Amino acid sequence: MNKLYMIVVPIIVIIVVGVIGEVIYLHYQSPNVRTSTISVNNNGTTTSMTTTTTTVPTTMTSTNPIPQLIYVTSPASSPTPVYLNTSTIPSFYIEVNMWNAKTWNGNYTMVFNPLTRTLSVSFNLTQVNPLEWTNGYPEIYVGRKPWDTSYAGNIFPMRIGNMTPFLVSFYINLTKIDPSINFDIASDAWIVRPQIAFSPGTAPGNGDIEIMVWLFSQNLQPAGQQVGKVVIPIYINHTLVNATFQVWEMKSVPWGGWEYIAFRPDGWKVTNGYVAYEPNLFIKALSNFTTYNITNYYLTDWELGTEWGTMTSNGTAYFSWTISNFSETLL
Repeated sequence: MNKLYMIVVPIIVIIVVGVIGEVIYLHYQSPNVRTSTISVNNNGTTTSMTTTTTTVPTTMTSTNPIPQLIYVTSPASSPTPVYLNTSTIPSFYIEVNMWNAKTWNGNYTMVFNPLTRTLSVSFNLTQVNPLEWTNGYPEIYVGRKPWDTSYAGNIFPMRIGNMTPFLVSFYINLTKIDPSINFDIASDAWIVRPQIAFSPGTAPGNGDIEIMVWLFSQNLQPAGQQVGKVVIPIYINHTLVNATFQVWEMKSVPWGGWEYIAFRPDGWKVTNGYVAYEPNLFIKALSNFTTYNITNYYLTDWELGTEWGTMTSNGTAYFSWTISNFSETLL
């Protein structure tokens, strides 16, 4: 065999192996280097430029953290703020609000998912004490209840005399319910005197009004007695419906002294689907029944949830539901 051939072949093999090894080494150890050509237009003259971009493999950390699920655990009236869109003002409050239940066995969950804007609630309780028509009201709301110290959102308080129309909209899905419990799906809100509206943490009383708009009820009726009926247009599953509501009134509730007026569906109900309505239409109807001239009163919030009670269920309560895309939009 030719000696030169014998020398050249090992050299080629060494070079090839070395190149491959270097490529493998760079692939795992060096930054990725990419070369590209771009064109820059400068005063009508186009110049081609070659740029080299070096990308170092690394673990990427987003500057916008993934929103976390918000769990509400306190059974007391202690609202939990929900912050969306990086705002420093809460977009909503959510609350378990077991205001009329002292003891119970079992468990409940209440969790808000910021990505889907869905509030999920599930109760499975026994031996609730005391037995009441209403033990609690798990809810989501915008604004401020009179007992609260700060507002969620930016549209309240609203003076009734020059109130800006706004739209409340949401999806409700009642997935499970004990047929023996007292239950409703309802909005709640407060129309109060100026001294209550602008004194955070001050409880309402004689001279103030609680308004409710019901969509469904089971083994439960509003406080007081029926005093009339009204027809108010609302959207149900994206269809405008002229809905008839019974109007119920109690001049002075024994648990606080304020006036209570509720609008209850007359011969219809909503337990699943999309709902939207203008609260100012209910407030205009309310002015025909209330004891007070509410022109200089203020609407401080709008709430949505489910009242539940155990008067007819021997202390048991199980139900679950979701509310999605709850919003209040100025018109």
